[in-house]
Amino acid sequence: MMTKTIRVNGIEQAIPEGATIFEEFITGLNKSLSSERKVISSIRVNGQEISESDEKQFNGMQLEQMGEIDVETANPADLAYQTLNTLEQYIDRLVTSIGRAAVHYRGKNLISADAYFAKSIDGLDLFVQTIGGVKLALRVGLNTHVALAEAELISVMNDLLDAKRQNNYLYMAELLEKELIENLSEWKDKIFPLLRNFRAS
Repeated sequence: MMTKTIRVNGIEQAIPEGATIFEEFITGLNKSLSSERKVISSIRVNGQEISESDEKQFNGMQLEQMGEIDVETANPADLAYQTLNTLEQYIDRLVTSIGRAAVHYRGKNLISADAYFAKSIDGLDLFVQTIGGVKLALRVGLNTHVALAEAELISVMNDLLDAKRQNNYLYMAELLEKELIENLSEWKDKIFPLLRNFRAS
C-alpha cells in the first residue's frame, strides 16, 4: 500500500527527503517543530489514533506502505493546560485508591491494602512526572507554592515507604488518609489554579 498522504494539521506534506521509515519521519518532524516551539499532540495512521506504544511498532515500517498519516501539533503550553484538566479527575481516582488502602491497613486486610498501596504509589510517581512536564512546558521555574507542595508530596511518599518497610500499618493508614489526601487536595484546590494562571512566555 502506497502512502497516499501525509498531513500535518490538515495540510498535505510531501514525504521529507531522507525519510524512508516512520521513525525517521517522526524524528525529522520533531526537529522542525522544536524550532517553532511546538510538539506532536496526536498521530493517526489510516484514521486510527496511535498511542506511544503503538508508535514503537510502526517505527521500522516503510512510509510508502503505511497509507494515510495525519499528525496534529500543539503548543506545549496548550497541552499543559489540557493536562491540568485531566489531572483533576486523575487525583479523584487516586484519592479513592489511597482511601481504600488506608481502610484495608486499618482492618489488617494486608493483601488488599498492599494491592491498593502499590497502585497508589505507581499513580503518584506518574503524577510527579506529569507535573514536572507541565512545569517545563509552562516555564514555571522556581515557584514557592509549587515547590512546597512537591516537597511535601515527596516527603509523605518517603515516610510511607519507610513505614511500609517497618510494617507500621496504622501509621501508614494515618499518612494515607491525612497527609497524602490533604496534599493532593491542595494540588487540586490551590496549585492547579495557580498553574493555569501561568502564561508561558
